[in-house]
Amino acid sequence: MTVQVELPCPKCKSTKMKFERPEIRETDIITCAACGHNLGTMASIREEMNKAYQGLNQAGAKRKLQ
Repeated sequence: MTVQVELPCPKCKSTKMKFERPEIRETDIITCAACGHNLGTMASIREEMNKAYQGLNQAGAKRKLQ
């Protein structure tokens, strides 16, 4: 399954990102194409996204039980 995610820059809210190479590696630094803000490595971004996703799943499960 392929999932596409729109990742807004925390500084300028643009969703256009620059990548070091066409095939993104976990160690690549992701940079905002609009303002140049460094968002961190792909691995750190993926980890934060997984935490947020797990939080949403847990919140949804609690609502179903009520």
